[in-house]
Amino acid sequence: MPSDPNHADMEDRPAPPPAVRPDARPAWLGFLGGAIVLVAAIAIAVGVWHIASLPEPPLTAEELTEVETLLSQLGFPPGLIDGTIDDDSDAAIRDFQVTAGLAVNGTPDRALLDELRAADAELNGN
Repeated sequence: MPSDPNHADMEDRPAPPPAVRPDARPAWLGFLGGAIVLVAAIAIAVGVWHIASLPEPPLTAEELTEVETLLSQLGFPPGLIDGTIDDDSDAAIRDFQVTAGLAVNGTPDRALLDELRAADAELNGN
């Protein structure tokens, strides 16, 4: 059927502008939401980093006694085994650290206790 020259075909008409929804949000609101999420993620990451970098708690009296006991069992006499790190205990810790290839600081910390436990387990077949 021939087209009427007074009526343009549907394909020839320009598309109507998109209807604006009454609940449409401005574009900047999406950017603001993304920025808030980014700031929150950074705050969480900083918080986790801060918690992870806190110094470890000192060894308890029982753990210090275990350090001295293990040193004695491994052949590094710490003097009186009483959970108090004195000059003899310090010297025994340093001697063990040298022998084990650790950083020598004479400090009874969790890493030292773990090394002493591992050395004791290795020597005693545990």
